[in-house]
Amino acid sequence: MAVVAIPIEAPIGMQQAEGSYLMRILRIVVLAAITLPIGSLASADRVNLTYVEDAPVPIGSLTQSDFDDMAASDFSHFVFAFINFCTPKSGGGFTCPGTDPVVVWNIAATEDPDGTAKAMMQGLSEAGKSIYISIGGAENDETWSYFAGATHAEQAAAMSALSTFMTDYFVSGIDLDFETASHEGYRNFASSISENLSPVPPVSIAPFNCPGSPYSQLVWQYCNLVGSSQITPTLINRQYYAGGAQCEGWTGPSSQMPSQVADAIGRDLGTFACKDAEAITVAPAQLNPGIATLGTVGGNPSQANCEASNTGNTMYSGCADIVSTYVAAFEDIAGAAFWQWTSLKDQTSYAQEINTALAPD
Repeated sequence: MAVVAIPIEAPIGMQQAEGSYLMRILRIVVLAAITLPIGSLASADRVNLTYVEDAPVPIGSLTQSDFDDMAASDFSHFVFAFINFCTPKSGGGFTCPGTDPVVVWNIAATEDPDGTAKAMMQGLSEAGKSIYISIGGAENDETWSYFAGATHAEQAAAMSALSTFMTDYFVSGIDLDFETASHEGYRNFASSISENLSPVPPVSIAPFNCPGSPYSQLVWQYCNLVGSSQITPTLINRQYYAGGAQCEGWTGPSSQMPSQVADAIGRDLGTFACKDAEAITVAPAQLNPGIATLGTVGGNPSQANCEASNTGNTMYSGCADIVSTYVAAFEDIAGAAFWQWTSLKDQTSYAQEINTALAPD
């Protein structure tokens, strides 16, 4: 039986109110101290993840009501998008990355004078949700460009700022959304995580596999993460939507989409050679397929997988059909990832219906 070393989720009960960065990491994962056989993931442990392209007030527009909805939902993981490294301008705004950059959240200053944003993030963490922060984003190479040319001292300073951010905002994991035309900076950023963050947090990747974009490839991102840092991705939030769907030549929503996604998952699983590292094994327990509705990708059918049907309790039956189809084909699949929470018509219904599809009777 093939094996792959992966971080394992710890029991949700391991938490403390004001938990340190160390304790929150330990609450979310037990880093790979053992090697697990592929096929050990139980359906009850599946991930129901959503990206959230916003931040809590006063940094962004998410309110306490939004965070209450997140905490009460069936989503298990929230990936807040996106942070990057930029330098404040004297007259306001930012230069990205500039020199001596600071952490910014959707190109907004992480200024929270009365602790409102921190309190909302803390409440979500204490509700037992796993919180990641996504770095990068589509056509956003500023962070990667900075790390491509930064000295070791500068990289260490940037990682210190990232560590402080993660502690302040109760973030336990890092998602690498590497969507650029150049490979520069990715390996430096990955190695800087392992060299400067202790313990090393769980790291996920979000490839989308476009033939014309070699650095979007799952195998390239996985190999270069392991090769530069010895970090094995906790989750692979593979984008089967947006560019990932477009590059497959799909048109959604359609009745063929469940089988199309399942077939693509099958091609992504297995053992692959790396150029300058040992071979990697993409295990079902790591692969977390990402889908999107027509409404969350700007109404573009070449980037969508499913859509709200406005039929009450089965509002997202098309999305659930995709998930239940690949769960039946790959019983040890990690779970599901969704782009993205603020664009959903009904977050509660979506999370419930996907949760049901992830854990069939």
